[in-house]
Formats: sequence, C-alpha cells, structure tokens
Amino acid sequence: CITSLDVLPNSVTVSDSPFARVQVTTLCRLLYHGTVSTPITIASNTMVRGVFAGAGSDGLNVPEIAQAIIQLTGKVASEINVLYFGTATYDLPGPQARQTARFVESGCTVTTCKVADEAPSLAELEELVKKADVLLVSGGNTLFAMDRWKKLGVDRLMRDAMERNAVLAGGSAGAICWFDAGHSDSADPDSFKEAMLAASSTEGDESSTAPQSAAEARSWEYIRVPCLGFLPGLVCPHHDKTQSNGVLRASDFDAMLLRHSGERGIGIDHWAALVVDGDRYSVISLAGMEGSVLNGAFSPERKGQPGIWIKDVVEGAVQASLVPSQGRVADLLRPAHAVVPDARVDSVRVL
Repeated sequence: CITSLDVLPNSVTVSDSPFARVQVTTLCRLLYHGTVSTPITIASNTMVRGVFAGAGSDGLNVPEIAQAIIQLTGKVASEINVLYFGTATYDLPGPQARQTARFVESGCTVTTCKVADEAPSLAELEELVKKADVLLVSGGNTLFAMDRWKKLGVDRLMRDAMERNAVLAGGSAGAICWFDAGHSDSADPDSFKEAMLAASSTEGDESSTAPQSAAEARSWEYIRVPCLGFLPGLVCPHHDKTQSNGVLRASDFDAMLLRHSGERGIGIDHWAALVVDGDRYSVISLAGMEGSVLNGAFSPERKGQPGIWIKDVVEGAVQASLVPSQGRVADLLRPAHAVVPDARVDSVRVL
C-alpha cells in the first residue's frame, strides 16, 4: 500500500517503504512552474546500487573505492563497461585520466560520454548508456552538469540505467548528483569553464584549496543545487574541507540546512565514501587520511579519521550524528518533507 507522498525538487516520490522508491517523474514541475506539461509516468520500485565519494579525482583514484564500485556490479572486471561522464569538468582529459585510471588498470572497458560541448542525438546517447554496467560521474561543477544533462535528456537515460540496476558512482559532484540536491561549490569561479580550461595544472582534485590567510579568501558562496533525485537527501561532499572562500564546508552546510530544514543532510568527508547496495549501506573511511571523526565527535581541524555524518534540523538547531560503519539504508536516508529552492542558483548560471 502507498504510505507517503513526498514532493522533491526533481521528482515526486510515492513509496511503500523508507527506501524502495517509486518515482513520479514530471509532477515536480509544480514546484517551479505550477503546471504539469507532460503525462505523469511511474517507474517500478528500484533498489539502488552505488558508491558516492566525498572527493572527485582524489576519491576515484583510490583503489579501494574503485574496487568497491567494481564489486557492486557482480561481474569480473574484464566484463564491466564503465561509462564515464566528465561533464562537470567540461570533458577535460586530465580529470578523466585520474578518475578512470583504476578501472583501466583493473581491466574494465571505459567509454566516455562527452556532452559538455558536443550534442549527440538521443539515440546515440541511449546506445551508450544501455551498454553501461557503471555510470561514473566526475567531480567539478554540478550545476553545469545538471543543466546540460537535462537539456540533452541524459537525466532520463540515467534513470533508465538505474532502474535496470546499473551501478551509480562518482565523487564530489559525481556523488551529490544522484541525490535530491547537493551543497555545491558551483559558484566557485575556479569551477567555471573558462577557469578550468585555462588552468595550468592538470593534477589534483577538482575542489579548490583553502586560502593561506583570510585576506586571500575569494568571495563566493556555496549553493543548493537540485539534482537527479534517485536517492533522498541533501548531500555535502568535502564535508571536512575548507575551500578558496575560506569557509569550512561543514559549518556552511549547517547554515544551509537551517534554510532547508525539511531535508536530511548527509555530509561525506573528503576521504570517505558511501556504498549503497540495495537496502544496506557501508562507509569507506580511507586509512591514514585526515578526516573529521575524532573519538566519535566532529573535528573541524581534520585531526581524526574520515567519516560520514547525518544532519537534521530539530527545533531550529542542526543535530549531527556519526553514521555507523554499516547498516540499513532506511535508517540513513529519508525523503524530504519540505523543499525550498535556492534563489541564488539562477544568478550563478549567468556568471
């Protein structure tokens, strides 16, 4: 029986359990336009499989995270077709090489779906996506990727792949894109197309680094970017990290949740990853790397181990709890009971 109806930024969800979700794919337009211009379609219940890392190149270049993605397919590496989407990094070869290297080394076939500047036909895109065992999404500018995918119909093809149990994966932008929304650095000028194309270095992660002093901090703000809505939650990658604006993402995430209190927040540290396998989840905490978990409490100085945090707004305050190393997805993710779009998103699109 149907027990809940939740209006989400990219879908309306009718569910008969906290996790198995039935997507109503077009009624979400009511949130923005007040009308439904296309027929409502309902997809079958789907148990998602995916790996969602807190960092793009830094995370996906780690063998442990790549192996977790490979294992979810249930196939040997030589039989796996990984379809890489580098849209958020404007299909640049450097990020692609860093984020696919471990899959190539393992013997997977890696194919690229380039849509940052190119516009393949829907039939061409469908042919690529239907062959994929893994959809692997790069870090980078989430807002650019989401807008581009929706314009070309890639989002609908990704949903089809999810419903046939393809593995969803990525880091940073490639992690948050699968959820309802993300705490995003898409307003960071370093993530804009011109800046990334002109960057002299092709090494390292896509996220900007912290300023050496407060005077060197750049003036930009994190924004809430609506995403694909395949999983519920407002997700913050690099949760323990400070970027070029000088603001700790965990602190800014708390402030964002106070403005979007109807959503549950999931904060993924830079060197952590969330693995979802049907109705179960596990946390990857990379040994020897800095993180926010120190004796079970949050360390803003990153003096602990990498981890993942649940954040809910209760009576006007953010309450954070450490996510156990494994458990039921139903205890981790829950649909939003209210959604407030971020008015700053449109202004960032024109920058």
